[in-house]
Amino acid sequence: MVKEKTLVIEEETVRLATHKVSLAADQSGVRKKILASYRDSGLQPPWFKELSKTYDIAPADAKDVLVLLVDNGDIVKVKEDLYFDAQAVSALQTRLVNFLQENGEITTPQFKDMTGASRKYVIPLIEYFDSKNVTIRIGDIRKLRKSR
Repeated sequence: MVKEKTLVIEEETVRLATHKVSLAADQSGVRKKILASYRDSGLQPPWFKELSKTYDIAPADAKDVLVLLVDNGDIVKVKEDLYFDAQAVSALQTRLVNFLQENGEITTPQFKDMTGASRKYVIPLIEYFDSKNVTIRIGDIRKLRKSR
């Protein structure tokens, strides 16, 4: 059935090829609130725990919606409990790559200036780009990965 593309196997899950995850009616509003919050906050988003409290959303419900937003590519998980709008991260990556192509390397303070964000966001973001093979850390600087 997999060869015939009737079934799809994703890690430990088997599903029909036509199956799409969708939200319950009450989760649609939660989705809009979460997405708007991350889009509006740019590179200084709320921590996920704060978001649940701000909107008075049950953590389990908010987590279900957040996982769907991550799976859909609307939100990017940078580290545990820290998520960013995917468009903001993509735009930052473009600026970072351009900077590295022009200058060869970047320090954390330079990256902080580029983002306009505080260190509590800058460090996880630059480590995220390291983990995605955009940059490589060499001592106190970052360089563009050669594979790029």
